Amino acid sequence: MNKNYVGTYGVIKKNGGIDLIYSETEGEGNIFFSILKCIEENDNYLKVVVIGKSKEHTPKIAIIKKEGYEILKKPKFDVGDKVRLIKYPNEKAIVRLIIWHEKDRRIFYILDVEGNKKRSNSWYYEDENKFEKINE
Repeated sequence: MNKNYVGTYGVIKKNGGIDLIYSETEGEGNIFFSILKCIEENDNYLKVVVIGKSKEHTPKIAIIKKEGYEILKKPKFDVGDKVRLIKYPNEKAIVRLIIWHEKDRRIFYILDVEGNKKRSNSWYYEDENKFEKINE
């Protein structure tokens, strides 16, 4: 049965092994801790781009074997999204990074919280609903 991987989001499978990957371009993003988006596929390989870094970074593109790719749901937020913290509704922030936490097997975000370095250095897990997108 053939899957259509193009357009899916995923990560390198646990114990996927470095031999499954080679980089096509230099750029920002460690592929093992990153959310990937499949942009092309053939019989055995997928071309993926590392997402989750700010737009001014050159995206990292890699070719991986299909068996090394684990499909996830699309992240709720994108880099650059404006958000507000639920517990501190007057504090606004921007999503700075999206990272895959391999040990916890879930997505977390690093935010730039206006005027608050401590909260800017915190990890915000996607499934904890501690912030929400705002339109400004």
